[in-house]
Amino acid sequence: METDRVDAVVVGAGASGGIVAKELAEAGWRVVLLERGPWLETFGHLETRDAWVTGIDRVPFGPERSDVRTVRASDRETARTVEPRSALHATLPSVVGGGSVYYGGFAWRFKPETFRLRTLAGPVPGANLADWPLTYDDLEPFYEKAEYELGVSGDENPWGAPRRKPLPMPPVSDNREAAVLHPAARRLGWKPFHTPLAILSQPYRGRSACVRCAFCNGFGCEVGAKSSTLVTVIPEAIRTGRCRVIPQAFVREITVDGHGTPDGVLFERAGSRAHQKISARVIVICASATETPRLLLNSKSKFFPAGLGNEHDQVGRNIENDGSFSAHGLFDHVVTDQIGPGVCFAVDDFQFRHPGAGRLGGMISNLHTRPPLGFVARVQVPDHVRPYGRELKEFYRTYFLQSIFLYATCHTFPRAENRVDTDPAVRDARGVPVSRITYHQHARNAEIEQFMADRCADLLREAGAKSVVTPHIVRESEAGPSTHQLGSCRMGNDPFSSVADRTGRVHNVPNVYIADGSLLVNPGGYNPSLTIQALAYWVSAAVARSHRG
Repeated sequence: METDRVDAVVVGAGASGGIVAKELAEAGWRVVLLERGPWLETFGHLETRDAWVTGIDRVPFGPERSDVRTVRASDRETARTVEPRSALHATLPSVVGGGSVYYGGFAWRFKPETFRLRTLAGPVPGANLADWPLTYDDLEPFYEKAEYELGVSGDENPWGAPRRKPLPMPPVSDNREAAVLHPAARRLGWKPFHTPLAILSQPYRGRSACVRCAFCNGFGCEVGAKSSTLVTVIPEAIRTGRCRVIPQAFVREITVDGHGTPDGVLFERAGSRAHQKISARVIVICASATETPRLLLNSKSKFFPAGLGNEHDQVGRNIENDGSFSAHGLFDHVVTDQIGPGVCFAVDDFQFRHPGAGRLGGMISNLHTRPPLGFVARVQVPDHVRPYGRELKEFYRTYFLQSIFLYATCHTFPRAENRVDTDPAVRDARGVPVSRITYHQHARNAEIEQFMADRCADLLREAGAKSVVTPHIVRESEAGPSTHQLGSCRMGNDPFSSVADRTGRVHNVPNVYIADGSLLVNPGGYNPSLTIQALAYWVSAAVARSHRG
């Protein structure tokens, strides 16, 4: 077993791991950045020729099919095995750059109220709400740093959180849907604006502007205009000469020395069963809200018999996802041109501004452009249209450009019983116990989701849709975490109810930090990526400050 020694090893080269590697390397640290997936350096869209991609449902990148998980709705059930990209797997891309390579680029700041949700909402039966151990004001400079270092475009959200500086770039130019949705929202008394996107509207820091390609969400950007960590901070980390990226390297466990202090990680490369060790004085885990708990729980020793950081049975608990869904309207005239990236509209009139079921609320935007197969997968064919043959094809031809899809996210309530642990009976192809996800939604999630679905319907009707299709909201749904997974190693001041402290350091462990979506205490009514990245900058600063020399 070969041993290498560095100052820090970062596990996971995704939306947050790339930031941590760059920040520590620029601070003079010797860093190794490990990623279980491949390093893709160029992107075309040949996958569309082969019908591989329909949004982000089926994709030509990792994880491998053998990277199964098991799922169940409660601990009274026997978990069943699911493969990557199946509905309940909670799949995130395994690739250098992670989900930021293929995501849609929504770059929202959480509102100040989100950081004190327990105080604001009070006790909610069956929910495990908590206030964050930091405030919006604490995180604001790190939101700003993420926006400026990565590159975010957009304009002012009239209901947004206070900020010291505007976004670094104006919004991407409007497409046809903007001319339909903005006036309709104003007629309803709402205040529309342009969605903040981690997509360049103009050349920025040596990168090209968006070329308005229709293949955006679910695809890598062939010109590097999407502000993924693959094309922003990871190259900066490498240019320091102090960061080494090792792709296709799966981390099996965090190791400890004879005194119980973590001293590195064991990993194996794709195609090899040999275990390699990297010794490090600090370990930062950025593996996702489903994989970070798995790594901690699989890191057992006589010092950590229940897994590293799991002394109080908190690792993996409270996993959650925001309430995300789409609705669509069919029109009797052309309303979209499918010029990318497509997202050119948002309203944020509903968070913390209404009494009753919609009090927490969420946001509404229009959806990204969609390939033809993505449209086929999303649109609901009316009952009067035969589900085959010429009639079905004519429906698709007609409404591909005569439809608008809206996208909404909203607050949801974490439950302590929802958790990630390891399945005692199922292992992956490497022989490592897999993540077992136990999850069903809190009953009150449905109230907020229905409120937002009704607002989507209001907007589509006001815009002139002759037919509106909203999602069927299921109370206590078993639909589990998805790409917005978070909260499974929540940060907090009390080690009996959280996994990490306010700096991201695992409680009672001197040198292991978490810097991914696992830390988030609750969803925020928006896509979580920018908050995850702001936290990555926050954690990086704490690591550099606490482990000098």
